[in-house]
Amino acid sequence: MTSAHLFFIPAVVLAGAAIGYVIGRKLLLAEQEEERRVAQRRARREAEESAR
Repeated sequence: MTSAHLFFIPAVVLAGAAIGYVIGRKLLLAEQEEERRVAQRRARREAEESAR
């Protein structure tokens, strides 16, 4: 094992963790936004039904 592995492997692991964090955060925010939209639609529908 060369000394390059000493730097390359941790760099790849850190890069993978950073990319995973960014992608995971984007997906989480998108999921939360979708849940918010669904809750708003549900509340609007319930309000319309109770107004009838």
